[in-house]
Amino acid sequence: MVLTALAGVCASVRVASSPAGSDGNSMDSVDSCCGLRKPDGVQNAQAGSHPKKVDLTVWEIEVPKHLVGRLIGKQGRYVSFLKQTSGAKIYISTLPYTQNIQICHIEGSQHHVDKALSLIGKKFKELNLTNIYAPPLPSLALPSLPMTSWLMLPDGITVEVIVVSQVSAGHLFVQQHTHPTFHALRSLDQQMYLCYSQPGIPTLPTPVEITVICAAPGMDGAWWRAQVVASYEETDEVEIRYVDYGGYKRVKVDVLRQIRSDFVTLPFQGAEVLLDSVMPLSDDDHFSPEADAAMSEMTGNTALLAQVTSYSPTGLPLIQLWSVIGDEVVLINRSLVEQGLAQWVDSYYSSL
Repeated sequence: MVLTALAGVCASVRVASSPAGSDGNSMDSVDSCCGLRKPDGVQNAQAGSHPKKVDLTVWEIEVPKHLVGRLIGKQGRYVSFLKQTSGAKIYISTLPYTQNIQICHIEGSQHHVDKALSLIGKKFKELNLTNIYAPPLPSLALPSLPMTSWLMLPDGITVEVIVVSQVSAGHLFVQQHTHPTFHALRSLDQQMYLCYSQPGIPTLPTPVEITVICAAPGMDGAWWRAQVVASYEETDEVEIRYVDYGGYKRVKVDVLRQIRSDFVTLPFQGAEVLLDSVMPLSDDDHFSPEADAAMSEMTGNTALLAQVTSYSPTGLPLIQLWSVIGDEVVLINRSLVEQGLAQWVDSYYSSL
């Protein structure tokens, strides 16, 4: 299980600030924090919200790297066809690219899974459709030291994303909402809300260290995971980056809280990206409000397709971003240019 219901142990977590999501981290245990104490009403409401148990089948097959592109299809069309035809949820996992295989995760009723496997088997006769899925082990009695990392977009593979925060027309945060780990974020949000809504939670030690991971107030009373990226000691403020929902914010140090160690086991879900080949208009050093508004309109509240094409000098992924409206696939990078809101430069970031 990604999240545990153990008595909480707070931790000061320092994570490499590289946008590439280095796994290097340092964790020091400090004073005990909030335990996971749910009010009876919450427990009863949750117990009553699922009166009927639905049998769920999970099937995972190994896919050689050279077949992953065909399985996903151009602009994600084949995997979308599989989902629509079979009724199953289907994800292609993001594994380290030193490996020669990826994992195709299929989830749904037995009928839906069988239909998906039948379609895949007909198109890819060379694939071994044996189920390699291993159910997660029960939580251990003692928490293990979590390894914290960013969930990054895979190189050269088209994946479904949603934009969760926009810094500017060319600077976004996206989530891979079809990734197998994404479903755990909602549970994490609920547990953090229950924990940090209680009084007496330890604040961050001062002076605050850059790159430390903490709990920060989010929208509508929520508490979100965040990373300190800059410090302003003269005003007792820091700048934070929300690691799941994206965006930057300058806040007072005393509103931040130490984070429980089991709250950092889930990979950070917000990937920070730049639009490839798109830059502000001549003589501008930033995108106009009109460009920002157009980008927000094209990307808001809709699933998109993204593919990493390169990296900026600072390590941020450069992406091509598409919207799919009916049978029409629109390259958003190009659309900004065609609307006269940006200019197209093939090697903009590589020349910086």
